[in-house]
Amino acid sequence: MSATHSFSSLVPDVILDAVESTGLWSDSRIYPLNSYENRVYQVGIEDSTPVIAKFYRPDRWSEAQILEEHRTLLALKDEGVAVVAPLAFAGKTLFCHNDIYFCLSPQLVGQHPEADNLDELYQLGELIGQAHQKMSTPFVERISVSPLAQMDDAAKQVWLGKHLPEKLKPLYKKQISTLRDLSESRIQAYWPTQLRPVHGDSHRSNLMLHQGQFHLLDFDDCQNGVAVQDIWLHLTQTENPRQQLSEIIEGYEVFLPFETRELDLIDVFKSARVICYAAWLQNRWSDPAFVRAFPWFGSDEYWINHLNELKNCELEWGNISR
Repeated sequence: MSATHSFSSLVPDVILDAVESTGLWSDSRIYPLNSYENRVYQVGIEDSTPVIAKFYRPDRWSEAQILEEHRTLLALKDEGVAVVAPLAFAGKTLFCHNDIYFCLSPQLVGQHPEADNLDELYQLGELIGQAHQKMSTPFVERISVSPLAQMDDAAKQVWLGKHLPEKLKPLYKKQISTLRDLSESRIQAYWPTQLRPVHGDSHRSNLMLHQGQFHLLDFDDCQNGVAVQDIWLHLTQTENPRQQLSEIIEGYEVFLPFETRELDLIDVFKSARVICYAAWLQNRWSDPAFVRAFPWFGSDEYWINHLNELKNCELEWGNISR
């Protein structure tokens, strides 16, 4: 069953049936939350606070991979790390309804970090450092990061897909080749001997300030990776990111020393993210939620802007490590 077909079955009655299969009793209030890869809803509970119901995209992660994510979150919570862990019912955190895996989590109300707030960047560094300190054992089931392979796979998908205009393909091929060569050179100069567990997608929307404490949300992309993967997404100043970086690393090193050679990998991860984002949109285009949310995808204007993004990755190469 395709993800699109499965998600189309998530009508209100099905969502409520899934939630109530855990033993909770809903008050029938459902509010969809902003999520494209999965489907996430706030569901009201009788005489209690709402819960967050997350329905996993079919065929993306295996049961074993999702359970490893859940075990990690529960362990982090037990260690005092501010994360949102899944709720357990009769010892289980993962459930299946209508062939879709789902879990329930407590509702968290708060604000996302301010992009240029240095005090908050220090706090984010502390949280990421604490999480990395406690996630000391590499994942067994989750994927391991491989930037060059991810670039190659994403670029191939875009090239063979139907959305990139033929007239722009030569420019696309040239820009991808340039960024791949730069990335390969960086990786050859330094790559850690052992990968470590990381959140994998710790952008601002996956952090929330709740009752004076930042919390890490949504470990859907947790993987074996490199510490700087969870740091670089918080650098919003392209011309002079050093002050932001200094605050994050200072907070991080309250819990763990930071390997500064990883800074040279930021350009690699940035380029991979830009390349993979276009492939992700293309691969999900059969999902009506993506068509509604990204109507401009596939237009000439989109691809011209995408080529400019790729060019900027090249032009800004080395700004961090200078």
